[in-house]
Amino acid sequence: MVDDTEPDIAIEECVLSRRLYHRTSYHLISASEGSLIQTQLLKWYDHAKRTNMPWRKDTRLDLDRQALGQRAYEATVIDYYNRWMEAFPTIRDLAKADIEQVNRLWAGLGYYSRARRLWEGAQKVVEMFDGILPDNAKDLQQHIPGVGRYTAGAVASIVFNQKTPVVDGNVIRVISRLRAIGADPKKANVVELFWDIAGSLVPEDRPGDFNQAMMELGARICTPQSPNCAACPLSQSCRALAQTGTYSQLMTAGFWDGNGNGTKRKRSGDHECQYCPAIESDLELKDYAVTRYPAKPEKKKPRDEECAVYILQTKDNGIPKFLISKRPATGLLAGLWEFPSLELTSTQTTYNERSERASAFLQDRYGISLPEDRNIQRQDVGSVVHLFSHIRKVYHIEWIRLDMPLDALVINGNNSSENNVRWIDLAELKRSPIPTGLKKALKLVEEFENKACISF
Repeated sequence: MVDDTEPDIAIEECVLSRRLYHRTSYHLISASEGSLIQTQLLKWYDHAKRTNMPWRKDTRLDLDRQALGQRAYEATVIDYYNRWMEAFPTIRDLAKADIEQVNRLWAGLGYYSRARRLWEGAQKVVEMFDGILPDNAKDLQQHIPGVGRYTAGAVASIVFNQKTPVVDGNVIRVISRLRAIGADPKKANVVELFWDIAGSLVPEDRPGDFNQAMMELGARICTPQSPNCAACPLSQSCRALAQTGTYSQLMTAGFWDGNGNGTKRKRSGDHECQYCPAIESDLELKDYAVTRYPAKPEKKKPRDEECAVYILQTKDNGIPKFLISKRPATGLLAGLWEFPSLELTSTQTTYNERSERASAFLQDRYGISLPEDRNIQRQDVGSVVHLFSHIRKVYHIEWIRLDMPLDALVINGNNSSENNVRWIDLAELKRSPIPTGLKKALKLVEEFENKACISF
């Protein structure tokens, strides 16, 4: 193989193999090329960066902009951010807040554990650092709960101007195409490769802007399915794009068929990359698309889980009230409110089976006995599915309407108290931090109500 310090020759030799054979050094970036990338990217960012993001204004020195910024590419996040900042203008305000208020303001964004960690992190900053964030990535990651490598790098570079990298999904996509990295981006050694390359690119001057520019490039130009290579400021440095062009040129010249101006070529060299797996068959033009990078890791199929959800409703002075309870402080959806929910051990239950189990469950958990007379109406309103990252959850919904006064429904079951079980009206229910899957359940009940002309 040729010396990879000659990039044009290295790319040609890689493509000539028809299986993208290359050395490990094929992925590295020289100092001169790194300098060019810094210059071109910052020039593009100064001209094209989005200015509608309030967290880009230099008004804060804390974690909020990064925690919410991890959801930054949904337009609705701006409204969430503004409400959050109004409620918690300083770290001290967040630290002394009630977790219920934190969850209410976060409701609808998902990733509720992130809200709790942000709240816990603010408390740690106040208790240990007198309300002042550590000014470097190492201490941020080491001392602040919930701050990982990404958030630490983002805060340290953007807020404190530290020369430290940031790697998220957008940055992985940009770097994998810049250096034609075909390895599984989830593997530990490949993750470190991305961090090393990102670190080698961050300039001493304007590290925060550079990191934001990398993320912005991935979000707007170097997108997953339809990258706009013509508008990319780094196209001249992109090996994935160069491979596509080189393959087209070699095909036209007849390098593999002996026709035209070329002569039939033998495959040269061996694959000597410690990251990218060897390709076992020759590639065609379509296989050289920029979108082959990053490699798509095999996803594990989410496990199936099912749950019986009992939406209990009664009236208090003519106002419909619904029973909700708080989930445990740890585990999935920790600390959120939900309708009475019974986890099922089988994925093959029938409505009758779930309905029969309701009485014992509600009696044991809440101390509520379902009457056997006309004071109760029960409907199977269907099922909803919600996908977590690792779970496919099916919620089977039963609507139970009780014609009983609220004071007759005293909560006295096991593990129940006024602090974790409540009757609330519909307006408060819709404002409460309940999981998205159970919001779908409530919507299903409302649709059933409208179709059946039944009133809450």
